[in-house]
Parts: sequence; C-alpha cells; structure tokens
Amino acid sequence: MNTKNISSVVAGLNVVQGGGQNPSALSYTGDCSPTCPECNGVGYIRFDVPVGHPKFGKVERCPNAQASTHKSSLQAGEIDPRVGLTADEVRNLTWGLVKKGVNQANAACDVTRRAYMTGHGMVFMYGGYGQGKSLVLKIAVAAALNEGKRAAYANLAGVLDDIRIAYDERENKMTELVRRMEWWTSLDVLAIDELDKVGQTEWARERIFQLLDARYQRAVRQEALTVIAANYQSTDELSGYLKSRIEDNRFIANGYVIHLKGTDGRKSMPKN
Repeated sequence: MNTKNISSVVAGLNVVQGGGQNPSALSYTGDCSPTCPECNGVGYIRFDVPVGHPKFGKVERCPNAQASTHKSSLQAGEIDPRVGLTADEVRNLTWGLVKKGVNQANAACDVTRRAYMTGHGMVFMYGGYGQGKSLVLKIAVAAALNEGKRAAYANLAGVLDDIRIAYDERENKMTELVRRMEWWTSLDVLAIDELDKVGQTEWARERIFQLLDARYQRAVRQEALTVIAANYQSTDELSGYLKSRIEDNRFIANGYVIHLKGTDGRKSMPKN
C-alpha cells in the first residue's frame, strides 16, 4: 500500500520549510529524520488509496517516527503507565522465556508469536490458572514496544478504569471519553488479560463492546493485533457478540483460539 507525504497537516507541528525547496519537501524538527523515505521528516503520512478504502483521507504517524519516539522513551525509562509493563519487563521479556514441557504455554506462545509476526488478528487463549497466559501476553507487548510499535498490556478492568476517568472531567467529558477510547483502540498491539474478571453493569458491557468491536474491525482490516486471555473452560462462556467475533474463521482457521488444558505451571516453580 503506497503512502504519500503530508504537507497539509503540518500546521502547528513545528515544521521548517527549506528555502528554495519543493513545498512538499519539508523537514520536521521533531521525532523523524529529514531523510525518512516515508514522510521526508514531516512525521505523518497518508495512504494513496482510492475513495471508499478504509484508510482514504486518514492521516497516520509515520512508522519511523513512532519507532524513534518509543525507543527514546524506553531508553530513558519513560513509559506510559497504561502500557502495563515496567521498563525492566520491556527490556527482558522475550519469546524464549516460555519453556516447553511445563504446560501448554509454549503452544500459546507459538501461536501468538505467529500472529504477532503477521501484525494483525485476534488471538484468544482460555483455560485454567497457571497456563502462562499472562506471560505470553506481556511478551507480545514487550516485543512490540521494542520494535517501536504502540502496545499495551492490561487487565480488562484496568482498561475500563482508565476510560471511566473521563467521567470525572467537569468539562468536555465526551471529548475525554473519545480520546481515551481512541488510545486503546488505536494501539498496534493490545493484550487484554482476565477478560472474565469484569463486572457486568450496563456501562461496562457497553464500553467492552465498543472496545472489542473496534479491535475486531482493525484485526479484520489487517491493521492491528489483539490478544485476549480468560480463565474460561469453554468459549460458550463468552457473550454472544464476542464469541462470534473471536470464532471468525479468519482467526480460528489460523489456530488463534487456544484452549490451554495443561497442569498449573506455578506448582512446578522452583523453591527459590
């Protein structure tokens, strides 16, 4: 998919236009290189697609600018609390940490890593406690952050708590709500843990549907990856709308629905 440089969105972005240059040849004094082949330093791109395409008319951050920004933040130890990982976890969590022979965590790791490499999809892993679900989710997020992608790991209740803060705003509540929802839905990789640990109030159900439906739509459009974990014993425990989306043949045919039935790995942890 081809992209075009953005010259029409640079107002207010601290852009300096070189004298005598083509108006589209701009140098951005911020977080992307003036020699970037994607944006020429502007930091933003738009897609050269026909009318009707999901990306028509949309402006996105240049992937190289994102990588530069995230790497600088990681090196400085500055991580948005919503990311859900410590700086040490981002540095040290790798796919190789998941061991074989303890339970089925290695199978979940292999599937999640495969989905991660494609860059999109919706993975759902379910089963009892001690299956390594949380570890696999965190590793996927750490891998994404280290590659300059926007990613976060969170319990679903934590996501709802962040969104609920919008209602504490005295003014512009709707703007804040949209902004917070957009933060979660726009991530390249979102790992949601403990799907089953959320109260089922009408407000919570509505927000969960909005979030997961948006992530599903982005997965189908091959734009983002969502990995979900729950301590369910059957997908029948899912709400109807979510079960339908998770069992979309585009996901299930790739093995993205994983039932973990191994032994509790925590019982085999060494004494020290």
